[in-house]
Amino acid sequence: MLSRRAALALPLLAAVPTHAASRRVVIAGGGIAEIATALGAGPEIVAVDSTALFPTRLRALPQVGYLRALGAEGVLSVSPDLLLLAHEAGPPEAVAQLMRSGVTVVRAPQITGAGSLAAAVRLVAAALGREAAGEAMAAAITADFTALATAVALLPRRPSAVFVLAVGGGAPQASGEGTAAASMLALAGARNAVTGYRGYKPVAAEALLAAEPDAVVTTTHTLSAIGGIEALAASPALALLRATRARRIIALDSLYLLGFGPRAAHAARDLAAALHGDGALPPLPERPWLKDAA
Repeated sequence: MLSRRAALALPLLAAVPTHAASRRVVIAGGGIAEIATALGAGPEIVAVDSTALFPTRLRALPQVGYLRALGAEGVLSVSPDLLLLAHEAGPPEAVAQLMRSGVTVVRAPQITGAGSLAAAVRLVAAALGREAAGEAMAAAITADFTALATAVALLPRRPSAVFVLAVGGGAPQASGEGTAAASMLALAGARNAVTGYRGYKPVAAEALLAAEPDAVVTTTHTLSAIGGIEALAASPALALLRATRARRIIALDSLYLLGFGPRAAHAARDLAAALHGDGALPPLPERPWLKDAA
């Protein structure tokens, strides 16, 4: 059996699981929670972090805080046997404390595409003792990404897009390199209009005008927070963009678009359809994990 420290340090390996009947699983990471639920482990999940929003039944479970700001005491209060973490979960001190407490901790790799998502599925499946289901899911997800890549390769052009968050009266937060948003734009056959930095940073109106993206991509959460598409279009940093004036504004659910769970290929396909035209790409196969079920 792997040591608990090894399970964290070597993310492609999983600790030997306990029997499902006695296991209490806590998950920090919306995409990882989706994977575990799709593998059939829903009844074993006793608590999640605030990013676990799909399937919606997860929202009724006790919460252990936010993915990047976990508290060891909150996690331990629900007496878990197994803690499944997304790559970005933390802080490190809290995770180290949980490992010392005797909880088996398994951290997924950073997920940016088909290969790393399939690896995460296999890792979670092994931790849950559901290897056969994990192999089947990984194969289906890989096939979906392959079909998407084939369709995207046939598209005649690569539109540019800017992904924005936290739009308000000041400079919006725009996605640079190394983000889930940048990965999704690439998978959808688009070019990120904002480059030269990593992560999310405020971008001035002048820089956005110089980039002049073909489309503005955001999340439904961002639109709700600012007051809808018209409010976003009136934002000083975005109002002068041709894409904004033409209302070439695309909004998808935050977890669906950025969570890199089992629905990621379908989210990238939906983004591609919005960017290139709905008839430009064939649909991907229906999968059980697309349904909002237990």
